[in-house]
Amino acid sequence: MSIYYDHAFYHSNGANLGSPEYYTHAISSAKEARYDYNVNAGPGGVQPGVIEGLDQRLGSDYRINSMDLYYSNSSRFSISFSNNGDSTFSFLDEDPLAQYKPENLPEREWVVNKFKIMFEMDESEIEFYLPAENWTVNDIFFEPVTITRSPDISAIRRHLLEESTSSTFDSENSAGEGGSTETFYKGSEKIGSIRYFVPAAEISFKEDLTTYTVHIDRLGGVRLYISLRSNGSETTVPETEYRAVFKRIFTDLGLPPEKVDEFEFEYGEGFW
Repeated sequence: MSIYYDHAFYHSNGANLGSPEYYTHAISSAKEARYDYNVNAGPGGVQPGVIEGLDQRLGSDYRINSMDLYYSNSSRFSISFSNNGDSTFSFLDEDPLAQYKPENLPEREWVVNKFKIMFEMDESEIEFYLPAENWTVNDIFFEPVTITRSPDISAIRRHLLEESTSSTFDSENSAGEGGSTETFYKGSEKIGSIRYFVPAAEISFKEDLTTYTVHIDRLGGVRLYISLRSNGSETTVPETEYRAVFKRIFTDLGLPPEKVDEFEFEYGEGFW
């Protein structure tokens, strides 16, 4: 049986252009140059208000999508945040395929302390979500639990900073898509991570059957993508050609065209 691919693509690694000002300039220039563009506010999440050290880095309208708090390398709980202020709480194992067992639960008092910091709950409120008498046997702990109270992100982040000996801030893995992760360590052990999202945009230019797309976020992160449709001939573009097109697009958007040479591209095929 023969396989026919009618769609091919190139995608690049992510990189940061070095200034968040490129995002605003690219959006404005895309309008003037009449490029197709779409602004994406990112996934759901909570807007935490002013947090010292983050507004300067992320701007004023970032969202926090989720966080993980680690009891050990193999045991943690995760909280995801929705736009309406609700939080979803669940226990996780490092192995996503592993069945979570009661003996893997953290000490209840450890979790209670995090709840007090994050949600400002008293003992009776915490008991509703974390019933003490069923701590090691109740299957409710293996299913997500919705908490209808807005979290105090500033308080839990301050707690992680106080408990940690070092932290990292990674935006390269989601460059162009608006995601970044702040991770906290105590010695060599991970104790928590927080995932942030800022606005991002897709700016596209179509040439015949080929579409060139620049993914850019407000942190200055960029990722490049090329989509090709087959017209019966080979679905490839010479490297010199697609780099020249991206350099022209960068120039139109007010981005440094020389940065195009720093991206590495991979080729793939699929069905449309």
